[in-house]
Amino acid sequence: MSGLSGIGKSVTVLAALHRIGAQASAVRVVRSCSSRPYAHGLVGRDRLDLAKQAGPADPGPGYEVEPVGLLEAVGAGIGLAATGPRVLFVDDVEVLSPSRAAWLQQLGDAAYERDWRIVVAARRVAPGRLPDDVEVLDVEPLDERSLRLLLDTELGLPVASDVAGRLLRWSAGNPRIALELADGLSPAQQRGDTEWAGPRTVGPAARRAYRDLVDGPEADEAGADRYPLLALLREELRTTPADDAGRPAFAGSATVAEAILDGLHLDDVAGMAEVGAEPRAAARAAGVTLLTGTTWAEDGAGRWAPLVAGAEWTDHLWWRDPTGVDPTTRTAGQRAAAALVELEHTGRLADPATLRADLGLIGSRPDPHWVGLCVQVRGRLLLGDGPGARRLLEEQSGPAEGRSVAEIVARDLAGARVAMFDGRAADARAHLDRATDLRPSIQDWLPVRGLQAATTAMLDGRGPAIDLPTRSGAWSTRSLGEFAVDLGTAHLAVGHVEHAAELLTIGLERCPWPYRGRVQARADLVEAALVHDRTGDTLPRPVWGLIDPPVHPDERADADTGAAHARMRAVLAGRGAGPAGVDEWLPGALSPASPWQRLRTLIAYGRYSLMRGDRTNAEPALREARTLARLAGVPGWGQAIDACLAGHDTPDERSWDGLNEDEREIVRLALRGTTNAQIAEIAYISLRTVANRFRQIYAVLHVRDRRDLTELARTHPPVWLTEDA
Repeated sequence: MSGLSGIGKSVTVLAALHRIGAQASAVRVVRSCSSRPYAHGLVGRDRLDLAKQAGPADPGPGYEVEPVGLLEAVGAGIGLAATGPRVLFVDDVEVLSPSRAAWLQQLGDAAYERDWRIVVAARRVAPGRLPDDVEVLDVEPLDERSLRLLLDTELGLPVASDVAGRLLRWSAGNPRIALELADGLSPAQQRGDTEWAGPRTVGPAARRAYRDLVDGPEADEAGADRYPLLALLREELRTTPADDAGRPAFAGSATVAEAILDGLHLDDVAGMAEVGAEPRAAARAAGVTLLTGTTWAEDGAGRWAPLVAGAEWTDHLWWRDPTGVDPTTRTAGQRAAAALVELEHTGRLADPATLRADLGLIGSRPDPHWVGLCVQVRGRLLLGDGPGARRLLEEQSGPAEGRSVAEIVARDLAGARVAMFDGRAADARAHLDRATDLRPSIQDWLPVRGLQAATTAMLDGRGPAIDLPTRSGAWSTRSLGEFAVDLGTAHLAVGHVEHAAELLTIGLERCPWPYRGRVQARADLVEAALVHDRTGDTLPRPVWGLIDPPVHPDERADADTGAAHARMRAVLAGRGAGPAGVDEWLPGALSPASPWQRLRTLIAYGRYSLMRGDRTNAEPALREARTLARLAGVPGWGQAIDACLAGHDTPDERSWDGLNEDEREIVRLALRGTTNAQIAEIAYISLRTVANRFRQIYAVLHVRDRRDLTELARTHPPVWLTEDA
């Protein structure tokens, strides 16, 4: 085995010995070229000093162990298993020179006579002819995927993909050097929140690996490209200090402020002085503010305020190179930026028609900046223009070469929003996974957390575990509103209509223009509010205020938004089951809605029919919805269907009579809020028995969990429970 120090020779050999079952019959010789060599078995604590078998090495420093004496010593001095292949692993051979190759041949001959096999690990093989039965295997450096796995396993923290790429380059795929470099990074640098362009000094692991290469042919320009740390090591050995000048994280950044923002090194933002004083930096600050939904760049009034006029910075928000943009389009860009910044802070949009026209002009120009593209996509979605948002993304679906980290993350965030607008939860998750792989810390952004909660509910059937942001007060009005809408949609998907109604109300109060569009958000709110009311006859006064005034026809012009709008109008009109069934809830003038919108209409129709006592029409619609949820790639919505059916079952006394006295006592305790552990203590049973009894209770009563059990006891209490009260 040949390879530089730290490349993984010993680990590779030891892992291979374990795989072939030789760990109990193999011996490892360590420091074989020193004056104090020793051997040990791979299991147990046997250790054998081989100094008596060592003799001076031929040309050059070091010692070599006499072959026959070595084999006799390890055979007698280390207890080995009687079965399994006998392998002698000679580790730490510095350079396999011709003389040491001859020694290896002697060792191999002696081993063959005694039924041993020899494996040697050397840092490199010197030029010259080797014996015919010596096979050399070079240990290759790690590729990026393997290095990411190593870093995640050893560090226990997610490493940003671009940081992992730099570690791969600087370490040349050497795992020990990569870990040494990674250990020197702060957690913020590992996540990419603080810039790290590369090392400024060479650590011990790299010095050991490259000590023989410093003056060799590998130290030339080509070798320095292969081993970047080698050039730095040569400079250090010449006592020339490494260059401490700042190295921007992205080659396209003209200033340090731009480099920080382009690289999304947001932990460094606080150290920027007057970031908005230069137009390009002002545009980057505005874009990152709109991207993250934070209020870190703000004036005394709590809103972001650039230090330069809008005409000077807005061009750089929308386009990479604004040269040649005509005055009309430039003015449209200024108006759109002002409108979206105002929306960010107030949640209000004064002139949606003008914004729609301005976004059309901006989007007609080629080569957009992808952060501005993300802002454009969100603007089109909130206006109900899903086709326009999709078209923008499709035009920018090429490779990301030459784009900054902020741009790449922004494009994926835009893709996730479009996918959620269309009900493509699996695509949304894929976009979010790519973005969080590049910058793990974006999972703390409120917009990302909301999207993740919605995709988890739609794909996995799990409702949000946390409803409030961890950094309360640091988020813009728009991002808080959208976050609440996403959480409300997630709760609606798993059948938690009470939470859904509350969160959708809060979200639309803060921001009536979420990226999901007013049509879809209002339809979800009306559905959740009426189902929560359980009568289907009344809509809370705050909800009426949030669905007025009516949306503009342009916001419901395509088939899907038209279907969502028709669903809401059908519920509000109290339209029950007619001869045409669910088809009466779908718009007739538009092309067929997508499976996603038909699914939503089926669920709303089934819920409303059940509230009206029409189980005959509700059950077929909900069965179709369950099948369609799987076909549409959103199986989590099956939870909403189950909750809908369970919530409108009408159990009679016989259902409760199916519980024995022990189970009834557990129900009584559960309804008082007693935990499983407390129930186990009170009833003198194990926690497992408590869980099993709950499963039996749920099966008898046709409910899913404690929430459903509590609701059933409230709406259809058994006689024995009311007597207890």
